[in-house]
Amino acid sequence: MHAGKGRGMFRIIREWSEGSGGQGYHEYVLLRDGSGITLRLAGPKDATAIEEFFGGVSDESRYFRFMAGVNYVSKSVINGMCINNPSERASLLAFLGGDEHGKLIGIGNYTSLAVRNAAEVSFLVDDKYHGKGIGTLLLERLAGIAAANGFVEFEAEMLTANDKMMTVFRDVGFEVIQAIGGSTVHIEFPVSGNAAVRERAELRDRIATVNSLTPLLNPSSIAVVGASRDSSAAGSMVFRHILESNFRGTAYPVNNQTTSIRGVRAYPSLSDLPEHPELVIVAVPAQNVTGVVGKAASVGAKAIIVLSAGFAESGEEGARLQNELVKTVRSNGMRLVGPNCLGILNTHVELGVNASLAEVMPPPGKVGFFSHTGALGVVILDYAAERGIGFSTFVSGGNRGDVSGNDLLEYWEEDPATDVVILYLEGFGNPRRFARVARRVSSKKPVLCVKSARSKVGRETAQVRTSSMETDIQVDALFQQAGVIRTETLEEMFDAAMLLTSQPLPAGNRVAITSNAGGALTICADACESNDLSVDRNNAVNLGPLATAEDYERSVKLLLENDEVDSLIAIFACIGGCDPDPVGRAIRRGVVFAERSSHAKKPVVLCLMGSANAVQIASSAAFQSNSTDGHSVFPSYRFPESAARALARVTEYAENRRQPQGRMLWYEDVDFGAARARLADIMEHSYQSPLQSAAQKFSKIGGKEAADILSCFGLKTEPAKADQGAYPAAEIRIEYDPHFGPLILLSVSGRPPSRRITPLTDRDARSMMENVDIPRSDSFVEILGRISQLVEELPWLWEMEAKVAVKGDGTPILQDAGFTFKL
Repeated sequence: MHAGKGRGMFRIIREWSEGSGGQGYHEYVLLRDGSGITLRLAGPKDATAIEEFFGGVSDESRYFRFMAGVNYVSKSVINGMCINNPSERASLLAFLGGDEHGKLIGIGNYTSLAVRNAAEVSFLVDDKYHGKGIGTLLLERLAGIAAANGFVEFEAEMLTANDKMMTVFRDVGFEVIQAIGGSTVHIEFPVSGNAAVRERAELRDRIATVNSLTPLLNPSSIAVVGASRDSSAAGSMVFRHILESNFRGTAYPVNNQTTSIRGVRAYPSLSDLPEHPELVIVAVPAQNVTGVVGKAASVGAKAIIVLSAGFAESGEEGARLQNELVKTVRSNGMRLVGPNCLGILNTHVELGVNASLAEVMPPPGKVGFFSHTGALGVVILDYAAERGIGFSTFVSGGNRGDVSGNDLLEYWEEDPATDVVILYLEGFGNPRRFARVARRVSSKKPVLCVKSARSKVGRETAQVRTSSMETDIQVDALFQQAGVIRTETLEEMFDAAMLLTSQPLPAGNRVAITSNAGGALTICADACESNDLSVDRNNAVNLGPLATAEDYERSVKLLLENDEVDSLIAIFACIGGCDPDPVGRAIRRGVVFAERSSHAKKPVVLCLMGSANAVQIASSAAFQSNSTDGHSVFPSYRFPESAARALARVTEYAENRRQPQGRMLWYEDVDFGAARARLADIMEHSYQSPLQSAAQKFSKIGGKEAADILSCFGLKTEPAKADQGAYPAAEIRIEYDPHFGPLILLSVSGRPPSRRITPLTDRDARSMMENVDIPRSDSFVEILGRISQLVEELPWLWEMEAKVAVKGDGTPILQDAGFTFKL
């Protein structure tokens, strides 16, 4: 069995400790029911916990694990599990909640078989925690650690009656080969799986995230700790807002200094409440927060919102308090928004909760909004309401101790009440996860984002709160790859959101304009052209200053019926004392008549000079019998340029969405096992060099050694020649970014490089080529794809440089390749 060939795509564990080969691995992971566990590798101090774990499982479980009836596990076996050398063996422990020294509920192991780069794997989960996906997580993470240490295959020996273990192997999605004989089953599977493995893992992550956020965003009961008779106190404000929003559940004020708050009975502590609150909101001094959260956990709360400031944003002591808070939350299987946040809102008619410091509940709508900052979030909510934009949910992240924008993206992906996602971000907690999730979400729902901290000073100020230092070029590449609509300003973001929430997506970039002011028409046409929208002269109609409502109706109808028009901008400048309402109703009639005759829905945006909001245009008498026919809400912009920019953003998104998502570039003839073996020999030899310090741990290779590595991935190299072919030689580089991980760059002389995060799809590769004016070439796409696969399968890769030239028959070929690897 050649398990090393063509089986890539499992996530290799390398992120948590550079150069450790996974020995520093530590991860908090959500389970399918929304609770969490902490995974880390075992050490000598864990022997007692492991011994107690084996003693606490059922006799049947021990029998299945060791394939024999054993009453206890010997100390020598346990001590062996505590010795981790991932190139030979590893033991991965699962602890309940976020405490890595808490209750041990699962253990997985692999041990080298000393043949074929294979290892034997086994795992065991506490009987009380079966069915939560813990065994699956242990197996996936063990495979990731093994892959980073040169293993290409796992084997397992199990009893045929061990259905639970067999279910785990099937759930993970690995390609499994079974050799059945007698009472046992022998299983072999590659540790790197295939694309289906990653898809299943991401589905499990998404289900777990959504389940964990449900008590936060859809709570049946809320307790506010810190509510008081002082109306200016944060806790009192939030409690008042919950009552005023007509929350359908039960709300409890918690205060040991009074008997009632706003006419509602107050309770001295959380343990005195008549029921277990799903959500607890905390507004007490920072030093008291962790104690309150611990009490909330003891009464069964599933979600926490901490409004209090004085945490990581305030210095070292605050950072210590925040770490303690997060540890407490995760140890008890809860989710946390904040600290130092504004709170959350949910406008759903069956819930209707304003659990935030925002004074006014925003109108219900289809927009999910996540904001890093609290105070600015309030202003944004007010501004959006003025523009006529309604929200499904709003979350202020604050210091993002736990819940992040990535989590909310996964929640809104599954939320039927949310059609558009808006993000105000200062940084990315996990850019690679953002890229994967946002790409998936944007294929179904628009994702708009303003990413602040673009300037040097902006990045320095954001660093205090977010530890984010992504460059603007990298962020642009990330957003382009993920299909996110990036806007320069908050105003532009809401201009686009207003259009997305009220109008259909355009089928193309051909725009018609009708106006009663020649100057406004010219300005709009210029703005369209500068934003890559196409305006034909025959579809730019100046109705003149004396245009009537009937003139607008006819013009709108004719332009929308034109097959050469994809969208329409209607401009009306009030001249003298005028009423724009008749013109608005006439535009609506024109839209309705055009849709009836052409059976096509096209976006229509207004520029009612002086008005900047979503305009509700009531049905006129002609449509009383069918008031739902046609559009009744149109976005209106104060100036023509704003209308053109918003339409351009939405048009670009619509074009991206029409394109195939792209298939992952992954090749079956790759022998990553041989590549890792060759690289291991090279690295071992390089470490013996007296010229290289142990702290550096870098190894540069080129020439034949580099060619040998490339050949394992189906890439051939040839010596450089004077004649470079039909187009200038291109350069492919790999750079390792501390925030984004490996970036692949494609460039030609005289043009800025095009960047993407790996792994690439065929769409990514073609987009990179278009960005640097490289002609379409399936062979060139394949080179990029194979290099992308190389990056994913060799986690030690730090840098790479290679030239690409074109042979006489048009075939691109790699030249002058070199690598830098780091352990």
